[in-house]
Amino acid sequence: MAERLISLSGGAGNVLEAIHCTTRLRLRLRESSRVDEAGVSGIPEVQGVFLRAGQLQIILGSGNVFKVHRQVVRILQEGEGKQQPEGTSELSQKNRPEHQGVLKHIADAVSFFSDIVVPMIPLFVGVGLLLGLLSMMEVFGWAPRDSVSFRTLSLLTGSAFQMLAVMFGYHTAKRFGGTPPLGAVIGIIMTHPDLLRVTGSGGAQESSADVLIAPQFGYQGAVIPTILAVLVMTLIEKGLRRILPSSTSVMLIPFLSLVSGGAIAILAIGPLTSELSASLGSMLELVFRSGGTVFGLLLGGIYSSLVVSGLHHGIQAIEIGLITNPDISINFLLPIWSMANIAQGAAGLAVYARTRDQALRKIALPASITAFFGITEPVAFGVNLKLGRPFLGAAAGGAAGGAYVAFHQVAADSFGLTGIPMIAFIVQLGQMNVIHYVTGFLLAAATAFVVTWVLGVDERQAFGTKKHRRIT
Repeated sequence: MAERLISLSGGAGNVLEAIHCTTRLRLRLRESSRVDEAGVSGIPEVQGVFLRAGQLQIILGSGNVFKVHRQVVRILQEGEGKQQPEGTSELSQKNRPEHQGVLKHIADAVSFFSDIVVPMIPLFVGVGLLLGLLSMMEVFGWAPRDSVSFRTLSLLTGSAFQMLAVMFGYHTAKRFGGTPPLGAVIGIIMTHPDLLRVTGSGGAQESSADVLIAPQFGYQGAVIPTILAVLVMTLIEKGLRRILPSSTSVMLIPFLSLVSGGAIAILAIGPLTSELSASLGSMLELVFRSGGTVFGLLLGGIYSSLVVSGLHHGIQAIEIGLITNPDISINFLLPIWSMANIAQGAAGLAVYARTRDQALRKIALPASITAFFGITEPVAFGVNLKLGRPFLGAAAGGAAGGAYVAFHQVAADSFGLTGIPMIAFIVQLGQMNVIHYVTGFLLAAATAFVVTWVLGVDERQAFGTKKHRRIT
């Protein structure tokens, strides 16, 4: 399958990079015009295909994506070793064909954040579950704060939060063509407890006990600051490579890049983005408190479209800022986001219940079930978006559920999974918080199911066309 996907994507020479998320294989391409989308879509194991901004996204499902990605990387590495003589990598990078035009640059700027976050989705999920488990231990009294089990889990959670920023720095540097280990160091800098106190704006020093009890505070909402700081350092590094002789580049460039980029991060980017992040979080909280119903209606309705475009990962940076802001300390975005995901699953169930196409039913049922556990790509891309009308039904369900949970100010104390597993993140905030979340869950699912059923399912729009392509 990996060989076939590479061939239909224009060959190994057309694939610049292969990454994956929970369900999608993402191939960054030299030339999008060389892709045979019909051929890729015709592969039985492929649940959906999406081409945007020079990146081909192939929905394979959680069972296949890891295996296929591993083989794709192996094939590309073998092809690179055979076709590229030693010492020519820099030259090939310089001569790499690029699409020109303002639109291409805008599309690249929009998609880069998704490229950085996608490889870290498993880490996001793991960190969210760790924090949820830690919160439940504290709320339900499963273990005292000074117990070995609580302190061990807290240390693990705090380390995972710091690793998030390290990986953001690493992947940002890689994405912009810098040195990834230097980007990882910037990630450590941007999450260091002494970062803001260096400039005299960090307040009192946190004790080790405080960090253990609330490990997410050490993270400081550093996603966007880390990306900005690494971007600046990468630009400095590239500039130095152009002006310094190659004989001194091995020693001087890493040193000068890290010193100058790190200084800018500590003295300018850290304090500035801290203030901006706090202001943005406060503004969102104000909008949520004063007009939460409309806010939830809009976000719940459009969130699935953000998932399709890959822009939804940017919301996670805001979520982290809300949780780590001592004046807010809750996540009121995640319940709304969850309603949209639940609605996708319910719309998929409506497709399963109404269609008589056995191939479509075989895909729709398992894809819908995974959506209720927070993974929506299979049903969104493989069923609802292909058919069109179910995607509209899911948007209606997300809007209804989002408006409800926002009106009742349902909140979570973490980020990560949505759907059914998210109950672990809301139970700590009270019984009514859980009741309104479950009610919103049912409202979103029922609305999406009914609207999808009323709009109808025309499987010929996607699956009939696919079968016809195979015959011809």
